[in-house]
Amino acid sequence: MKDKLLIFDMDNTLLQSRIDFSRMHQEVGALLRERGLSRYIQSSVAQSILDFTRSPDYDPGLEEAIWARVAEIEAAGLERAALEPGALAALAELQDFAELVVLTNNADAAIGANLMRLGLAPYLSLALGRDSVPCLKPAPEGIILIRDQYPAIPLAATLMIGDAMIDAQAAAAAGIGFIAYNRSREEDWQSFGIQPLLQLRQWDEQACAAIRRLMQ
Repeated sequence: MKDKLLIFDMDNTLLQSRIDFSRMHQEVGALLRERGLSRYIQSSVAQSILDFTRSPDYDPGLEEAIWARVAEIEAAGLERAALEPGALAALAELQDFAELVVLTNNADAAIGANLMRLGLAPYLSLALGRDSVPCLKPAPEGIILIRDQYPAIPLAATLMIGDAMIDAQAAAAAGIGFIAYNRSREEDWQSFGIQPLLQLRQWDEQACAAIRRLMQ
């Protein structure tokens, strides 16, 4: 086992996501509004669902309806997903010195099929979706679960790489560093008070070298 651990988000980090997250946010919000629960609508779908499921208004029937809608939109988008440029070569290089893991809020079945289809799976030692973790990002439980699989790797030698606020929040809550990757999708890190250790714009040799230097 290697002595470093890199945890990647999937959509817009390793894959060019075709998931219509705007539509997903609108439709999940509509389901909550129909029940008079608009107070649980947050800036991200994941946070909206987390807040609702942890609330005194939690209703398993409504949660099931929400996830059905999410899964429908997710599946349609992932069917058309493509690799982020340079992602395959980057993983091939990074696997030489670190264990590589994917942690995503997508369904397990969808991520497995797409990681295999796009050739990423052979470079990963683990890939976890929402069906395999106790809570969605931005909660830290997924990262903690992954860390438990690699007990010999120090916390200081573990980093999260992602494109969204929820990735940074999960990393902070789990006590690990965060690298931002924003090519397909922008995030206003400053407005959230987040200062990534690195801000990558593309997967290339320079990006991999910067990650190596950071983890030395």
